[in-house]
Amino acid sequence: MPDSAPTVLILGGITTLARPLALYFLNSSPPLASFVRIADRFTISPPSTYLDRPFRELLQTDQLEYQQINLSNVARHAELLTHETKGFDVVYDLTGEMGFDKSEITQISNTHSLALSLATSALEPAVRPKAYIRLTYSYYEMKSLASSSAGHTESADLKPDGVRGRWWHETLRGLGALREKGLNVGVIRAGAWYGPGMWGGEVVPRLVAGQVYQYLKEEMKFLYNSDLRINTIHTTDLAQSLHLLSLYLLKPNPALVKIPFSFPPPPASSFLLKDKRSSVSDVWKTTPLVVNPDVEVSLPLFNVVDSANSTQGDLGKAVAEVWGIKYGFLNATMAMLVQQFAKTDFTEMIEDVNEMHVEAWSKMLAASDPPIESTPITPFLDEHAFRKMAICLDGSRARLLLGFKPAHPRVEVAELRAIVKGFQEEGIW
Repeated sequence: MPDSAPTVLILGGITTLARPLALYFLNSSPPLASFVRIADRFTISPPSTYLDRPFRELLQTDQLEYQQINLSNVARHAELLTHETKGFDVVYDLTGEMGFDKSEITQISNTHSLALSLATSALEPAVRPKAYIRLTYSYYEMKSLASSSAGHTESADLKPDGVRGRWWHETLRGLGALREKGLNVGVIRAGAWYGPGMWGGEVVPRLVAGQVYQYLKEEMKFLYNSDLRINTIHTTDLAQSLHLLSLYLLKPNPALVKIPFSFPPPPASSFLLKDKRSSVSDVWKTTPLVVNPDVEVSLPLFNVVDSANSTQGDLGKAVAEVWGIKYGFLNATMAMLVQQFAKTDFTEMIEDVNEMHVEAWSKMLAASDPPIESTPITPFLDEHAFRKMAICLDGSRARLLLGFKPAHPRVEVAELRAIVKGFQEEGIW
């Protein structure tokens, strides 16, 4: 990187990590970037999505520019990737469809095709950045290892979770192929993220549910055991890792991880395709930019989690302390039987739970002073969120090679309270 602070382009992510990443770069002392552009589909004046106060204030400075744009419009990419008369020093790709239940066509369009079209455009010599970084998530089926274990490494053979997981994974293979053509690309794979101004992920929805149970004066019950691993990461630390990876990519011979092909041969019987999480289609065979199964692909990949090896029990305890409620866990055998052998009952149970949560939340919003008429925060969870899905990652590689050291080594009750307070001061919680 040049002696002066780099110019930075952030693609997508305005509802997730773009805001904390921009704040990390520009509010550091000294600033870690001389100029940041964020490009996404949302408008900011007037805003068509929630923007937290620190980010709104940052938008008033000359160092941050927001560009409302359809990122899939390839004709605009040259303009998008140009700052003044040249390309940006660093590009961060935060795009991708995060909804599990979205169709395969939507996942291909909003994740795989979008990310690879942007990266392909960034290969052009006139705008090629010194470092190109993709943020991905833990959309894999993982065994929940004991909290004394380090978790799954970057090279672990993990099966992508459903259609969403496969297309996020195949995006990495596509980026690896572009790396062979000259794009200096690396990837951060995040744990369960949380932080100020963040309403998604795995942590904050638990906070919302906790207050619902406080309102209902009931014990908050979690499915599955308390020892289910959910490795967490604060958004400030996630931003730190993204920055550190940009520095690491400038070093010679970065360490690589093989990214295997994720689409297995289809089963002989169509009866086996009924489970959405295991179903496989042949769409990949006709999808542009899918890397041939026989091609070996590698790229720099780093798991990023905090130091706590958190479990569902740890998160439940923290949420319960925030709201002063009791919490517990359903018998593991009962939960397994309900999910595996009484699918209809399981789906109906989720519908009943969501109905109870949303009804109570609506009453709480209406009873606020003044009443809250619009908020992105909701206790509603899709069926997939109720499945037994661990996030169990070994983050030692990022510590060793990137020099990553989390400023938030674990989820703290005080930080969760601060997140809630921030939303309350904005009048949306």
